[in-house]
Amino acid sequence: MPATVLNGRFQKVTYGTTKVLGAGRFSISGMTRKTIESSEFGDDIDTFEFGTADGGTISITDVLYDPTDTTGQAMLDALITTPLKSLGGIAASSSGLRFYINSTSSWRVGTSGHILLTGAKRLEADRNGLAKCSFDGQISGAAMAVYN
Repeated sequence: MPATVLNGRFQKVTYGTTKVLGAGRFSISGMTRKTIESSEFGDDIDTFEFGTADGGTISITDVLYDPTDTTGQAMLDALITTPLKSLGGIAASSSGLRFYINSTSSWRVGTSGHILLTGAKRLEADRNGLAKCSFDGQISGAAMAVYN
């Protein structure tokens, strides 16, 4: 059975139901489970136990900068200025970041989690290119999951 491929033309980033205009690339770093060293006197090889997990980070890059986008890009800028937490789970349908992988399914932080925006208000401009901005965030309190 061949793999299901995800075509970029069906993907998008939204904040609630508002599309972040100009987004060209996003990434979700994934989780990292910490380990705690639990060796004792006499052990020849270190032993470890599982600790807490880091939910990872999100990145939205190659966003075509639009100073007139008072909804999508401006809403993300406001999350770092205020600072506000982007809600997770079902609440993300009205005010959280959603990363669509096809026309109906999106990655969102889990119900008890948030995304804390850690990077925004960036601008890159090139004499022979288009102005672009980017956004970064820290996933907190829950893992990212796919919602339909």
